[in-house]
Amino acid sequence: MTATRSTPRPSDPVRRVGGEVLGDERSERFSAFERRFTIVSRILDDLVAVPGTNHRIGLDPIVGLIPIVGDAVSGAVGFWLIAEATRFGLPRVVVARMVLNTVVDLILGAVPFLGDVFDVVSRSNSRNLALFRRHALEPGASTRDDRLILLGLGAIVIGLGWLLVTTIGWLLSIEISAP
Repeated sequence: MTATRSTPRPSDPVRRVGGEVLGDERSERFSAFERRFTIVSRILDDLVAVPGTNHRIGLDPIVGLIPIVGDAVSGAVGFWLIAEATRFGLPRVVVARMVLNTVVDLILGAVPFLGDVFDVVSRSNSRNLALFRRHALEPGASTRDDRLILLGLGAIVIGLGWLLVTTIGWLLSIEISAP
């Protein structure tokens, strides 16, 4: 018997998992951590429904209204969840993707007003929970998409770095004549 995976949403009830892939002890640890992760994710990302829409918001955008402290608390909780998730032996590329989700949420969430709007739609904890479920239940699951996202981000960072260096070089080469 092997563990099976369905693609639950963060608001779905916790299900019993087990089998040869996970083992009984790991299955119990998985269930306990998944329950905590689901609760935290729901509180931060999907706590209440916005009346008249199908959209839900959590405490993340509300706490994010407090300058610096709100986003720091949200980021700390996100990194705590990632640290606990690494105990399940997730592939490094998946952990890097989870860190990327949290860092982007932390950095963009710190921008006044725009960051709060971003916090409403980003749901980094829900995305990290989906990554955790997929790779903790299926240790051999493909990491191709995660690798492509990280490679694309790396290419963007290198391109922006080159553009910055080129622009600074161009600005420094401009000769300004003395009056």
